[in-house]
Amino acid sequence: MSDRNQPPTFLIADSDPHSRNLLAEVLRASGYFMITTVRDGRELLERTAETNPRVVITASRIPGLSGLEYTRLIRSGFKEVSRQTSIIVMTDTPTKAFLDAAQQSGVDEMLARPFSSQAVMVRVKSVLERPREFVDCAVYVGPCRRRRMIDEYSGPLRRFVDPLGGDPNTLAPWEAEPNRIAVRACVKKISELSAGLTPGDRRKLREIYFAVKEAELKADEFKDQMMGDAARSLGRYVTAIGANGAADPEVLTTHIDAMHTLGLLTSEHHAERENLITGLKKVVDKRLARARVA
Repeated sequence: MSDRNQPPTFLIADSDPHSRNLLAEVLRASGYFMITTVRDGRELLERTAETNPRVVITASRIPGLSGLEYTRLIRSGFKEVSRQTSIIVMTDTPTKAFLDAAQQSGVDEMLARPFSSQAVMVRVKSVLERPREFVDCAVYVGPCRRRRMIDEYSGPLRRFVDPLGGDPNTLAPWEAEPNRIAVRACVKKISELSAGLTPGDRRKLREIYFAVKEAELKADEFKDQMMGDAARSLGRYVTAIGANGAADPEVLTTHIDAMHTLGLLTSEHHAERENLITGLKKVVDKRLARARVA
């Protein structure tokens, strides 16, 4: 691994130039300037070998190489590149099957598209500031996936140093995959309704409000306070501006992106989830204050 005291180097891989430029701009805005971008698998492997980057952000599929194939190659030992290189994979289809495959391949973080700049930096700061223990055993190589040390854990990625003695059913209700799928369906509904919203359309805005309340109820049912807080933040905004129906699309999009991200993050990302909620409250406070002045 490169010297952690040096400015981190980034390698961005995506066939879409707009996406590459957007990610680079987000990183520069946060003070990271050592950035290389590539457009296909050949360039990705060449630049990886040349620069030995600290963090790689790659699309799940680029010409000639998939993000998971790349991850497995790095984890198995590619030339002189560090096997502990932090890898963030972007995907348009964050299905359970894909996320499971990404986890097994050794990916550090997943980034669902479309994404916000905040979602990007949550992942980046996670791998830079709170890197997980690196596991190297017979059946898995990559960042530790354990959410918590579980007594009597008997899963397939068991390590010699794991404690003897847990019950995988001790996961919080909101982390159970069927519950997460139900909440993501609510967020998807909000997103679809928001896409068809036009200025002054109070009827559509009411539909969005009821969809937000549905998401809030689901989150509360599954004891996901932060997802519930995100829904309440959006509900507060919609209620406040509902009289004229003039909703700011940016506020809606920011909440939808954050709720989508919350639906993917786990309990080990507690700080990142809290930061998302804090950001949403600030956005609503700012917009409502501006509306009162106007």
